[in-house]
Amino acid sequence: MKVRMLAAAMTAVLAALAAAGLTACGGGTSASSSAASATIPLLRVGLPFTEPNLDETKNIGADWVTGLGLENLVKFGPRGELEPVLATSWAQTSPMTYVYHLRHGVTFWDGRPLTAADVVYSLDYDRAAGSDVAFAFASVKTITATDPSTVTVTLAHPDASWQYVPAEENSYIFEKQFAQAHHGTFGKPGTLVMGSGPWKIDSLDSTKGAQVSANAHWWGGRVPIQRISLIFYSSETSEALAFRAGEIDVVPQINSPKSFAAASGAKLLVTPSCGNGFFGMNVRDPGWNDVHVRRAVAYALNRTDIIAANGGYATPIYTLTPPQLLRSVASQSQIKALLSSLQLYPYDLAKARQEMAQSAYPHGFTATVLAPSFGTYLDVNQVIAAELAKIGIRMQIKSIDVNAWSAAESGPVGKRSTAFGGGGCFQPDPSTYSDFLGSTNTQPGGWNFAEYAPSAVDTLLAQGTATTNPGRRFAAYSKLFQRLQSDEPYVGLFVSDATAALSPKFTWPDFNPWIWNLPYALGIKAAS
Repeated sequence: MKVRMLAAAMTAVLAALAAAGLTACGGGTSASSSAASATIPLLRVGLPFTEPNLDETKNIGADWVTGLGLENLVKFGPRGELEPVLATSWAQTSPMTYVYHLRHGVTFWDGRPLTAADVVYSLDYDRAAGSDVAFAFASVKTITATDPSTVTVTLAHPDASWQYVPAEENSYIFEKQFAQAHHGTFGKPGTLVMGSGPWKIDSLDSTKGAQVSANAHWWGGRVPIQRISLIFYSSETSEALAFRAGEIDVVPQINSPKSFAAASGAKLLVTPSCGNGFFGMNVRDPGWNDVHVRRAVAYALNRTDIIAANGGYATPIYTLTPPQLLRSVASQSQIKALLSSLQLYPYDLAKARQEMAQSAYPHGFTATVLAPSFGTYLDVNQVIAAELAKIGIRMQIKSIDVNAWSAAESGPVGKRSTAFGGGGCFQPDPSTYSDFLGSTNTQPGGWNFAEYAPSAVDTLLAQGTATTNPGRRFAAYSKLFQRLQSDEPYVGLFVSDATAALSPKFTWPDFNPWIWNLPYALGIKAAS
């Protein structure tokens, strides 16, 4: 069935997300029309990490910099609806074919025009073997330039979630000629990238920060902020102190909201999100390979303590996928009935000890768990270790650099570690957290660090996206939820709010859970 602009599907998703509460609930004070239209000479953005490379295939976390200058074919609106960017229109012309018609008059920063060849090259580059973002393209068969302004994506099998991928950070478009001319150094300091977005990336110091300036020839019109200085901090605490001192104007992502607010004095912007936190256990490793151990862990983890260690601003969940993501395929009553049918493992030490007694490890075991030295990961892991010690699991935490941690958890099978992880909500679809499941995602670049890939789960994952029919999709995900809650490779812990800090000199009226997938600074205005 041909779906022009995917309107019917997105209307359903929009209504579902509104009902689920995934809409913005905070954004600063309103600005007068004159203030909102005023040009801002300089905006200073704080980030609690460094960026060694702007190539998303080697550094998936670079989007807070690259997202200011590289654009997507489409983007998420405030409530998860798809909106045009470099593609002015798109259509699903068959169950496995999507056609994108490009915007005319778009040029890269060097003046060269955007063509379908640039789009094809960018997306093929992203999905190549070894790419950190290849997981997003698992269902893609070919990407071709039908003509200079038309791109056709052909899938290997139907995939209802594909419609959202071109809006994700996994799918930035850059100039083919520039990337080919700088093979081997693309994205690195000194070479950088070549995009078409509102800000041109001028420089990157991998330890200090990045500088961007307004693109005077942006197809979208006048860019409201002339320069943006992105400043890297060694920790969120030092970043919070810099905010208190007035050295930065905005922190677009906060990992430990409660402690950041206390240290910075900021009144945070808060909006519900579908980003989650979970504890994944490698089902191939001794100890964790026992289902009774995994169920014991699920009972033993106190979500109240873990949320506090993570900085608050979160709600407990008991499944890998936040249940509200099912709202695009089911009613609230259907979701409630499903949850009531599942084993959800609420905190209960007595039941945890009973499960350990039934396992092959009644007296516990010792295991090393990798933890990135980033945000609140170490704090949360320490709480998890203390709680698991009560049932005999002696969890030894090994702290490593966040990039090394990412490489380990998405590396070769057999070398991935049991770990606490956080999932960014890439799209408003129940398949979002499938990236942590199935045989496809055990390949290098995939994020199934539990190495959990029964053939029956592969089948359910395929059934969940093989049709756009909500009833059939919900039936598949109901069976998937049931299987996951029985095997318990991942213990769902919480779904977090999206939080940011903003100087009172500015407002951010449209702050929403999808801003990290956009040129987010376009939404920041001068206060009246």
